[in-house]
Amino acid sequence: MNTRIRNSIRIALATALIGGTQCAMAYTIDGNISDWGVYATGHASDWTPNSGVEYAISDQNTNSLYNGNSTDGYVVNYSFPHALGYGDQPYDAEAIYLDYDSTYLYYAVVTGRPEGVSQYPSGDIAFDFGSDGSWEYGIETRGNNGYNKGDLVQVSNWALGAIYPEAGVTEIQGGSVVSSNDFVYGSKITDIGQYTYYSDDDHYVMEGRIALSDFSLYAGQNFTVHWTMGCGNDEIHLASTLPTGGGGCSGGNCGGGGSEVPVPGTGLLFGSALIGWTLHRRRQQVADPESTESDEV
Repeated sequence: MNTRIRNSIRIALATALIGGTQCAMAYTIDGNISDWGVYATGHASDWTPNSGVEYAISDQNTNSLYNGNSTDGYVVNYSFPHALGYGDQPYDAEAIYLDYDSTYLYYAVVTGRPEGVSQYPSGDIAFDFGSDGSWEYGIETRGNNGYNKGDLVQVSNWALGAIYPEAGVTEIQGGSVVSSNDFVYGSKITDIGQYTYYSDDDHYVMEGRIALSDFSLYAGQNFTVHWTMGCGNDEIHLASTLPTGGGGCSGGNCGGGGSEVPVPGTGLLFGSALIGWTLHRRRQQVADPESTESDEV
């Protein structure tokens, strides 16, 4: 095989390796949580997400939301803060999920509370950096009080649960908008989890993403994300740690399904090295035209 053919093969191989660079995937913000690994089959295991996703679950398996015992329901990575209200599926807070890639914090909150109810409607999603009860930020979930759905608000004033204030902050009443973000309050999903309250097994997903740059002042800090409805009958919360260095992953799997984000891999490194070696061999041949090519790839 002559030198020109060998060099052509090396370049083609390097190009193929670079083209095969792996990509991490980002979540599609559509209210469908199958890209989190959550599927509706009518079993408790439905709630368990993809490996690496941070999550808390409070799926009821009795006819009340809370019976004074924190083991009631299918509870994972979550503890009831107080003996909250009683009620059926529309007053249930079911689960919360978090994940990160190099650019975004992704979240999904699952509840039995539909979007359009007028009495005790869905609350907003709250973030407490330092987990000290300060609740500095919130995501507007309904488009209320002059805010649009998906607005990230630096909050100056929160409302508490109207019936059970022990459930914590629920509605943004004042503050300044930091950014507008992708957000959806999804349509009804049925048959998630093991328990059906009579014939009602309706679930609704609030899903969105926030640019990590919006939280740059808190990089590397612990925080809590929390949600409850207007009455405070039930709540769900999850503790996490924000990534450092303006992005990256912090315990998450860096994505589920959606648009691609290139991630350099060993193929890219090897391909670059191979191209460099080929150029070096060509320079040697120019300097010494009598040299022969005996190396094999």
